[in-house]
Amino acid sequence: MDILITLNKAYMRQLEVLIHSLLLSNEHTHFVLYIISKELTQEDIDKLEKRINNKLVTFKLLFFDDSLLIGAPTSSRYPLEIYYRLFAAKVLPEEIKRILYLDPDIVVINRLDELYNTNFENAYFIGATHVRNFLRRINKLRVKAKKNSPYINTGVMMMNIELLRKEQNVQEVYDFINKFKLVLSLPDQDIIFGLYGEKIKLVDFMIYNLSDRMLTRENLIFKKKYDLDWVKENTVIIHYCGRNKPWRSKYRGILNIFYNKIEERMELMIRK
Repeated sequence: MDILITLNKAYMRQLEVLIHSLLLSNEHTHFVLYIISKELTQEDIDKLEKRINNKLVTFKLLFFDDSLLIGAPTSSRYPLEIYYRLFAAKVLPEEIKRILYLDPDIVVINRLDELYNTNFENAYFIGATHVRNFLRRINKLRVKAKKNSPYINTGVMMMNIELLRKEQNVQEVYDFINKFKLVLSLPDQDIIFGLYGEKIKLVDFMIYNLSDRMLTRENLIFKKKYDLDWVKENTVIIHYCGRNKPWRSKYRGILNIFYNKIEERMELMIRK
């Protein structure tokens, strides 16, 4: 499986946990990790590779020219790296046809095969939405998206690199940024929503992009009965999105049990 990750050095620890989660939940699968970062060097990747010490993982560090994104809105929470996934088709090797993008604040707890092999049906992206219709309509007005466009969380996306390579207009992205930069809230998500909303295929967030906030919403507001046993059996990807991170002291939720367990196993493997 080809995996794309963009990050800065602040998330190196979480990246290591993510990699271990991939290996633990997808036995006998070879992963090629394409990493785009303006901060990481090949030396950083070599050190990470030594720590992982597993022949089922291959690391590829890619270069992205930041001058291409001069003027793009950023913040401490949303650094320039969030834009890199938008142009993945321009920097990935020609032989890559599809790739799974994952944020580093993620753990994978079940097999990825079904998601990875999903039929794109001419879509650019396959992802899950965390917003309901009312908020989606507000976002639609904010960035002038097409009528039925879904607003997906871009932390987990299957990307149709083959089709994006053929059809994506880079200048169109730059023009969108310049036109809406004063109202972009989650810039990369807004761009994909506004430009490519008709080229998105949805999957279930409870399975492929579950967060504590979404789990709480489903159980408290919509009276569902999803417990940790259900998550363990059914969920594939847990995403600690937003500010609520299990490695921070102010974390609130129940899904940290998965991150903590993988981190513990990782430490045991490293010590061996």
